Amino acid sequence: MSVKVTKTREIVAGDFDWSVYEDGWNGTSLHVNKKVKGTDKYTKVYCHDAYAQEIFNQYMHQAAPVSKELKKNTLVKIDGFHKIDENHVSASINGGANNISIDLNKEGKFFNNITFGDTKLTKETFLQLLDDPDVHKKFIEMGLVAKIGTDVEKGSIWDGYVESLVAEMQEQITKKNKAYVAKLVSSNNGGFVVEIAGMVKAFMPGSMAAANKINNYESLVGTEMEVMVESYDPKFGFIVSRKKYLRTIVPIYLKNLEAQLKENKDTMLEVTVTGTTPFGIFCEINEVLTGMIHKTLMSDELRERLRQNQVAAEEKLTVYVHKIERDGKSSRIILSDVTSAKREAVIAKREAEDLQEKSDYVTAKREAAKAQAQADAEVVEASVEDILSDTEE
Repeated sequence: MSVKVTKTREIVAGDFDWSVYEDGWNGTSLHVNKKVKGTDKYTKVYCHDAYAQEIFNQYMHQAAPVSKELKKNTLVKIDGFHKIDENHVSASINGGANNISIDLNKEGKFFNNITFGDTKLTKETFLQLLDDPDVHKKFIEMGLVAKIGTDVEKGSIWDGYVESLVAEMQEQITKKNKAYVAKLVSSNNGGFVVEIAGMVKAFMPGSMAAANKINNYESLVGTEMEVMVESYDPKFGFIVSRKKYLRTIVPIYLKNLEAQLKENKDTMLEVTVTGTTPFGIFCEINEVLTGMIHKTLMSDELRERLRQNQVAAEEKLTVYVHKIERDGKSSRIILSDVTSAKREAVIAKREAEDLQEKSDYVTAKREAAKAQAQADAEVVEASVEDILSDTEE
């Protein structure tokens, strides 16, 4: 639709003929004023007088942008881009009231760390994409900021990105509502040096790197995982935690898993073995949840493999959820490699085996005690014979 701009104040710059609008103007005889900010393909202004922007702002209940004094080393939100040449763009700030120049040759790290669909961002593709109004709008919706340099007429998107991320991460120590993808770049005895968004270095202690014990730190170097900010020290930087992320995300994953089980109680899961004990196998589900396959819920094959110590950490198993036990904020996921239809028979068989093992153990212990008693009696008898023999002599 077109906007009909009405008079809201006395016109000083000469008379304006409003009759062409009020008498049913058909929209074919005037030109759109493309300089008026805030319009789009549906909203058009045809007034070309100096006060057109002010009148339009009043009509749209918008405040006219006010130019502000720019200060070096401050962050500013970017409202739009305008191409200057093949190497520079002008970034609108303060609602369009001010502009700063961006040198695209210095924004390589920004382009490398931003994913835009299937397009690899470079200086050239960035300039091409800006020509598409819809894509341009998406760039603005990303909430990009720039850091003004020592020359207040210039700024850097990358520097603004880094500084705003650091500030956000500091807030996340208490807010706890955002996670970051961290790349593990190196390890030591205490944990991992990680990199967030390709720019912020942080440390993740080994005790905070997983829900379960990590057996091989070096095997994780080069991988990526979601983490949350644990603390910040001005001298040593950020401390991040995978465990904190897991504590936050587990309730969501658990709720989704319960919903899946309502649809199909025999939902198959691929899990990773994290450790074993004589009574069961501990597993990791989707790298988030942890569960256990109790020995009474194992198939004959898996039970025998556990007995023979043939189940190893990092092994993949296909399992089903037997039940989820909740106790306040904590929960336990009990798993089985047997389908629900066969599970009762397996449980009965394992319980019988346990009783037999206990019976065998009691019998063996009784026999051992009996044998020991007999051996002790034989020793005593031999000693008595020796004493009698010595007496006779």
